[in-house]
Amino acid sequence: MLSAFLQYITAKQLFEKDTRLLLTVSGGIDSVVLAHLCFQAGYTFGIAHCNFQLRGNESKIDEEFVANLARLYNVPFYLSRFETKDYAQQNGVSTQMAARNLRYEWFEKIRQENEFDLIVTAHHQDDVLETVLINLTRGTGLGGLHGILPKNGRIVRPLLFATRSIIHSFLREQKLVWREDSSNASIDYIRNRLRHEVLPILKGINPQVSAAVFQLTERIQDIEAIFKESNDEVSSRTLTKQQDTVWIHKQTIEQLSGSLERLHSYLSEFGFSYFQTSQIWSQRYHAVGKQFLSCTHQLTNDRQHWVISALSKFEKKPLYLAEQAGTIPFSNGTIEWKSIPFFSESFPHSNEQVYVNADKLHFPLLLRPWRNGDFFCPLGMKGKRKKVSDFLIDAKIPLNLKASIWVLESNHEIIWIVGYRLDERFRAVKDNERVLVFNYYTSY
Repeated sequence: MLSAFLQYITAKQLFEKDTRLLLTVSGGIDSVVLAHLCFQAGYTFGIAHCNFQLRGNESKIDEEFVANLARLYNVPFYLSRFETKDYAQQNGVSTQMAARNLRYEWFEKIRQENEFDLIVTAHHQDDVLETVLINLTRGTGLGGLHGILPKNGRIVRPLLFATRSIIHSFLREQKLVWREDSSNASIDYIRNRLRHEVLPILKGINPQVSAAVFQLTERIQDIEAIFKESNDEVSSRTLTKQQDTVWIHKQTIEQLSGSLERLHSYLSEFGFSYFQTSQIWSQRYHAVGKQFLSCTHQLTNDRQHWVISALSKFEKKPLYLAEQAGTIPFSNGTIEWKSIPFFSESFPHSNEQVYVNADKLHFPLLLRPWRNGDFFCPLGMKGKRKKVSDFLIDAKIPLNLKASIWVLESNHEIIWIVGYRLDERFRAVKDNERVLVFNYYTSY
């Protein structure tokens, strides 16, 4: 068992002999075996234990057991007691999800504070089988079929080479003591129900089903790597990036095999689900202008592209500018304004810097998103009125950027389409006595 343990660590390049490990130990069979193997191998490690306070005195006894285990191995012991039910209620998640969130956040905190290199968990091949089955029942893609990865960031799982029965055999051979979690017998949880009702049937068909599915997940991981390489090779043709905006070319994606799966591989990076991706794909030509939202990004269905941009951390509420010089942040960046003592024709207006006749302004000025029905008189058009919507079309502004354009107005008259064009009526000329200069700095 020790030899297989070390071979797996080497084969998967999980860590080196001098790596400092933080072991997550519940006191159950798997984590007790993990701790014993790390001790036999001579690794430097500490033990972290979470008391979720869900099983009354049982939880307290588990805590004391793991503390004694740490003393037995003469390694550091870290303990946290969580108000798990309160957390679950406050955050609207299940008790299991609450426990997961709490423990991994705390493990990382302990790792950093005590200079451990990696967090080590005791997952094994039966856990992989259960995870794949859960994902299948919920619906999944390649990501759900690759199971539990041997290494994911700072988390490693060196027991994935073994099944539950192999681990139990080693435990008996070594005469190790462990704690049994009484909740493992309950079928109220999905994982336990699979373990007690479904897996016995599958193992009746194939006693080696855990190993077989584990082998499948390793092949899936290789397929994922091949797929990623393929996508990376064509990304220069399918993706265009400019600042924090991404354009995905529809026609190029359509010409590639596995178009929908390729699109999802791109969109998943921006938080879009497979269900959303399917909708985006099916509506690519008959819902031009439609927008889709993930938690972090907005996708706009443009004519030839899908255009993805980050959601702003600022709300799109109107803002007011006082007469005194100042600076104001908004969703697209920052506007700064101040008066200048004189104005010369050598000071050119630009999209990002405009000089305004202050005598024509009524304060406070209003900064707001543009809306349909807005008119202004574009600089250089000698006072001719134009719809803002028409100006944006003529300027070939992509659909996703149109939604994020703001205007500055005075007394219901637009002074400036911020970042694009000044209104002719408000431009400063040499003879103006009072002039304000406005500077626009993008948030990119």
